[in-house]
Amino acid sequence: MTDAILNYFTGQAFALTMLACGTLVVVVEAVRASRRALWGDLFTEDFEE
Repeated sequence: MTDAILNYFTGQAFALTMLACGTLVVVVEAVRASRRALWGDLFTEDFEE
């Protein structure tokens, strides 16, 4: 069990997992920051004010 965990953390799968998590964080934060610009005109009538 310990050997399997150690192999996961030292292998390529861990690096790809961290890359995927980092990408997910960047995308989620970008969508949250630009929610009004992206979706504001679809759901609110007062976007132009």
